[in-house]
Amino acid sequence: MKRNAALDCLRGAAILFVISNHIGIRIPLSHTGLASFLPRWFLVGLNYNGGEAVSIFFVLSGFLIASRIMQTFGALDRIQPVRFLIHRAIRILPCFVLLVSVLGVLDYVGFEDYRFSKPGQSFLGAAMAAFGLYFNVWQARHGWSVAGWTILWSLSIEELFYLLFPFLCRLNVWLRVGGLLLLAVMAPVYQATLHGNEIWREQATLTGLGTIALGVLMALVAARYRLNGSWPVAMGGFGLLMMLSEMFGPLSWWHLLSDGWFAVLYGGIAMLVLACGWRSFEGGRGSWWIRRMGQLSYEVYLTHMFVVMAAVRIWRHNHWPQSNGWILYPVCLIVIWGLGEAVSRLFTKPITKFLDRALTSRIYQKSRVTSSVQPEVGC
Repeated sequence: MKRNAALDCLRGAAILFVISNHIGIRIPLSHTGLASFLPRWFLVGLNYNGGEAVSIFFVLSGFLIASRIMQTFGALDRIQPVRFLIHRAIRILPCFVLLVSVLGVLDYVGFEDYRFSKPGQSFLGAAMAAFGLYFNVWQARHGWSVAGWTILWSLSIEELFYLLFPFLCRLNVWLRVGGLLLLAVMAPVYQATLHGNEIWREQATLTGLGTIALGVLMALVAARYRLNGSWPVAMGGFGLLMMLSEMFGPLSWWHLLSDGWFAVLYGGIAMLVLACGWRSFEGGRGSWWIRRMGQLSYEVYLTHMFVVMAAVRIWRHNHWPQSNGWILYPVCLIVIWGLGEAVSRLFTKPITKFLDRALTSRIYQKSRVTSSVQPEVGC
């Protein structure tokens, strides 16, 4: 499947918001020297839209996976569940297993920032929750986890969706589309009903499943209908405006729509993703870095907390003034990018190619053996 530069840029922007969120929790931009000439609402928006960024990832994931399935198999209902799940595991598990292994070692040696100390939390419990695809539930019950683990909640929701998705695809078209529509509509509705538990509000399973389903629906729309001319650009611009209104709008705006802003956010993301799917661009040199961050988003997402925690610890250990804390952001981004490149080139790509080649070879040999067996002619 040919890469879509517009979607890569959108994914790159989303990972930047996630990184900025995790740095901003510890060293907020509004407490640095930038606050002397940049408005506070802008700096707050840069720091505290990590949840919105994950919603962008979810919609993009549903859109890209569904589009790839339709290009590979011809239609969603022609999907081969076992083949799909194996290839999904090949893409996700190597980096995932490596991360959990490293975090386990850091917890075992008692490394600061990576050792479990809260009641009810342990490496075994966290690992079981991560591999069991209920880490968001585990974290909501036991409180925020330690550094490096907290980001695994989104993978639990995403992989739970794709574990069930092949079987949803094989349903009758009306049941399939109806189920996706129900999930997509329920996402903002259910989100608006959540109160009290801060972690569950951010990491609710039904909200995440519905957001991914919204991306799948956009892929179905993109495959069946197509807008030409300037219409995709206009729709994408309006969708972007909707997103930015929720992400950067002042607190007074929240009182106007209250929880209705969730629907504005999800609608804006869906419109922008669909518009980018209809009308991409080749991407020039100016967009290369943001596109590359989008292409490395999985490796960057899993590893960026190591850089963030190390940088913050060094900063605080040296008692450097918080007014200069903004310097930490570009430094972290450069190191995180380099780490993502290293993990991708030295680990993810080689092992994924090896596993994919081995799997393809076995499937090919099995198909040859099956086709060479001729039925015996009975008397």
